[in-house]
Amino acid sequence: MTSTSNPPPAKPAVWGQLVKRGLAAAAFMLGVAILVIAVVWWRAHRLPEDAPLARMYRTEADLWMLRHAIEQYHDRNGVYPPPGEGGLERAIETFGRGADYLPGGPPPDAWGRPFHYSPHTAYGEDGAEAFRTEEGYEAPETFQLFSPGASGEPGFDDPEARRDTITSWEPDRPWRRAYRELNDAFMEERRESQ
Repeated sequence: MTSTSNPPPAKPAVWGQLVKRGLAAAAFMLGVAILVIAVVWWRAHRLPEDAPLARMYRTEADLWMLRHAIEQYHDRNGVYPPPGEGGLERAIETFGRGADYLPGGPPPDAWGRPFHYSPHTAYGEDGAEAFRTEEGYEAPETFQLFSPGASGEPGFDDPEARRDTITSWEPDRPWRRAYRELNDAFMEERRESQ
């Protein structure tokens, strides 16, 4: 009688299950990312170039880039660049370092006006433009970079004018509500004129 040995017990398929779950999660995340990109692309391309929301998105993108240039300048030099357009030019030079990303200097906002910039060290100086509340200056440890937005008025003393001011330090982006309202009125006017 020949004895046949039983094969060793199979290892639990835990590793395989983990790999399958990981791949499924990765595929799901990739699908979500593709969907988000498609929605952003669709929204960006369905808005007329001069629509308030389209201008707001362009201004936010340029503001984001300038904000990172200022932060990189600070990281390399230990101080923020000086206030005004000259400070933004210095930040862009540091940002580009070896590449000329913005050969024309700091871009204007989507309404063709310059961005306003002040480091916290310049708040309160003559000619410095900085937002202040009853508690003190906004962005007290860093800087203020903003576009006065569609109205062209920053609204330092006027909360209604401040509604459309696009800033670098407000993560909740309170101006977006104003631009949705402006965009709704803009699109309604376009529909009526067609």
